[in-house]
Amino acid sequence: MKIGIIRIDKMGDMILTLPIIKAIKMASPSTKIHVFGSKRNIKVIEHFKYIDKIFNLDKKNNRSFEKYDFILNFSPGWKSFFLCFFSKATKKANIIYTSRYNDKSYSKLLISIFSKIFFYKTQFIDRIKRYKKNQPIHQTKMMFELLDKCEITYKSNLLIENFLPNSIIVTSQKKICLIHLSSRWINNYYTEEDFLNLITKLKKKFNLALTTDNTTKEKFKLIFEKFLIIKNERLSSFNTLNQTTIFENLSFENWIKVIYASSLVITPECGCTHIAAVCKIPSKIIYDPDNKPHMIYQEYAPWNSKHEKYIFNYKNLNLLLTQKL
Repeated sequence: MKIGIIRIDKMGDMILTLPIIKAIKMASPSTKIHVFGSKRNIKVIEHFKYIDKIFNLDKKNNRSFEKYDFILNFSPGWKSFFLCFFSKATKKANIIYTSRYNDKSYSKLLISIFSKIFFYKTQFIDRIKRYKKNQPIHQTKMMFELLDKCEITYKSNLLIENFLPNSIIVTSQKKICLIHLSSRWINNYYTEEDFLNLITKLKKKFNLALTTDNTTKEKFKLIFEKFLIIKNERLSSFNTLNQTTIFENLSFENWIKVIYASSLVITPECGCTHIAAVCKIPSKIIYDPDNKPHMIYQEYAPWNSKHEKYIFNYKNLNLLLTQKL
């Protein structure tokens, strides 16, 4: 059997798909699994041994589909739907998620009609209704439900092992706490001054590695004047972390090295939470109170990982984040 899987969204979404891929492969090692991803998410699966071939759909020469027994579309939206629709597959299956913000009966009606007519199976997820009834909405569980509908055999209750290259190049006399500097830190409930106070509390036990992304400088201003900055090209000559350090614009490979060197990751909800889960590093995840935090957590929580959940409007958030360390 040959199965194609479409997952063209973010890194975290791709990581939540990995239990599906491994479960199919472990149940039937002869099954060929091809994954269609995007430029921003295929880097997390390049070393995942349960995938036989990877296609980057952002490259024009990677857009032709082979003949498949199944094509499974796990990404929401019309782009992935049409990719699945025009693929050369005997059977096509699709997941459709209604809006988590708009409780309308006609939400996703058109794509649902097309899917039910032209696809072998459709998994329709009414997020709001399921959430109100306390039914599962976690993305990985929903993908497993689609496998059940398609009668695709898989092995249950498997864990994802560390598969990202583990080459630690940063050492420290203290334990290292990595804080990912997403712009989501700074909001109506939490300021940069609050963040600096958190740094002061954490420094009593950890040396701190602050990693950036392309949103960091939108909200953070003071920290770049206060702390040592190590850019990507300098990391190879940087060996010992002995003070709070900003690691700016790291490549994905170097970012992973710093995560592996850490004992704890603290970050707002983002792809970093799922990378930490893959690397088996405990994390403290903070959610946006204005963006349905409990629903987001139920849908996107890191799969089978050691983590704690917080919300930015918690009273004394810094105290909660630093107690019992």
